[in-house]
Amino acid sequence: MEIILDANFIISCVRKKIDFVSALEEKGFKIVVPREVLQEMKDLKKKNGESHLDREAIEIAFEMIERNKLKKMSLGSGKVDDKLIEIGKKGIYIATLDNGIKRNIPNKIVINNSTKGIEIVRD
Repeated sequence: MEIILDANFIISCVRKKIDFVSALEEKGFKIVVPREVLQEMKDLKKKNGESHLDREAIEIAFEMIERNKLKKMSLGSGKVDDKLIEIGKKGIYIATLDNGIKRNIPNKIVINNSTKGIEIVRD
């Protein structure tokens, strides 16, 4: 089963010290990171308004992605969120914290703040 990660999910997991790679692989997922999400994270890292903690989390996330040799893919042209919704509607799991995306897809992975872990949600 493949799962596609969104930037906000990756950054939040790192900030909350959740090893999302191990947690997702233990649940049987093959992790895929869109190149557009990687670019979005690079842009956020350069942005002046981002906090030091977010920039640091992004750097750690890049290290985790490279160290674990996560599969990369291209979403194609268009807005990243729209493409994630399009893919999610086909039944592919999307790991996101974005409410706009979560409302529009049936299978998602979210962060459970009470357990400091990840949770599978199926609608």
